[in-house]
Amino acid sequence: MRPTMDFGSERPGPSRAERAIWIALIVTSGICLSTFFACATPFAALAALAALKLNRRDAAAIVGLVWLANQAIGYGFLGYPWTWDSAAWGVAIGVSAGFAVLAARGLSTTRPASLAVSLPFMAAFAAFELGLYVAGFMLPGSDGAFSASVIGHVFLINLVTLAVLMAVYHLAMLVGLVARDDAQAPLSLGAASFR
Repeated sequence: MRPTMDFGSERPGPSRAERAIWIALIVTSGICLSTFFACATPFAALAALAALKLNRRDAAAIVGLVWLANQAIGYGFLGYPWTWDSAAWGVAIGVSAGFAVLAARGLSTTRPASLAVSLPFMAAFAAFELGLYVAGFMLPGSDGAFSASVIGHVFLINLVTLAVLMAVYHLAMLVGLVARDDAQAPLSLGAASFR
């Protein structure tokens, strides 16, 4: 018998410590990476992890908070221009990050399965980039912004971010900050069990 997914239901929530660690990891890394990468902040990786490890409301709120911090850092410290098109691109990034959360949640599962992290991450990345691509038809921008080399570079930033945050979480389990759930398979990009 094949398991079915009810996309309307909420998955069981993580423990309080696990939830707190994921929120701290996502928000802290989002703020730090916004300072370093500016417009290339790895929203797809952050959205995928939020969608996989937090409930629907928390995932949306955390990704929204990271987007807001990204915009505050950009306009407050990185010298983003105070123009209508810059603000419109900021909104497009926020909307695309929201699409990334929805796409990742749509492909996530509560059962151990092959590609349980990879598929939601790929969906988040595709949704994020598609949202920006569509915005590019309405907003001024560079012709090379969606070249294969730029998309590849942004994908690599997201992939490394995903891997590093998962490794940090495992380190937190090893040092005892989070209790290990023996029912879960080891977390990896290829075969994992996310709640």
